[in-house]
Amino acid sequence: MGHTLLGTLSRSKAWKEVVELIASGANVAQVADATIKAAEEAFSFVSNDAGYNRAVWLLTQISLAGNAVNPLEHLRGQGINIPDNTSLPGIISALSQALDNGKLRGKISDLGELAHRALVDAVITRMKPKLQQLPLFNLSAEDTRQALKEFRKEKEFAKLSREFYSRLTNETMSYFLSRTLATHLGDGQRFATTNQMSQFEDALATHCREASVIVEKYSGEWFSKHRYEEKGDISRESVQGFASWALKKMNDELRAGAKSHEL
Repeated sequence: MGHTLLGTLSRSKAWKEVVELIASGANVAQVADATIKAAEEAFSFVSNDAGYNRAVWLLTQISLAGNAVNPLEHLRGQGINIPDNTSLPGIISALSQALDNGKLRGKISDLGELAHRALVDAVITRMKPKLQQLPLFNLSAEDTRQALKEFRKEKEFAKLSREFYSRLTNETMSYFLSRTLATHLGDGQRFATTNQMSQFEDALATHCREASVIVEKYSGEWFSKHRYEEKGDISRESVQGFASWALKKMNDELRAGAKSHEL
């Protein structure tokens, strides 16, 4: 993926503040907040991005499939063509293919690609525990159906959403920061060693993970409410609203975290 927006950001006053914060040894919360402010337009753009919205739509469909008589058939109707006899890699491959098929005219933004990757990683993380007692490379259709049925629960949708937004936010932050961090590596710089830079990147991931608690609570309540009000299904319009609001909540929480670190 190309860092197509970094050139524009690097000339802005707000991005210079990000660079100054990194150089001066500011904490992760402050750097994250400044990055959001510098990339305000890009972060706002995410909620209208076709790739991002496709990922959120499929996220909801995975959980709605759990309530279907045949979860596999429900997902196949959404383009996630999981075979009857498969494996965890096979499930992930089907999801990845469904995401790829949603690309408009064969093109997708870098931020859309980040959303796709975040969803795949989130599904792997939440699916693995449900398959612990099963042969991961030799799943029957019934094995897969039973694992998918777990996602019908409000708390499971909440946890899946949290994984997705935690990963998406961290990936997006890293997208903007990657080149800048590298310029602060070496003797006399913010990061004397690659290990120190890795520690900063790990702290950023933890910061995003902690902030995503707000999305977990909101997601579960939203899913339960809309599934009930829409009689077991959730419209694209409702999912679009969720996609925008969840991202806003995540960004607001990151900013609140920066303020709390200043106290």
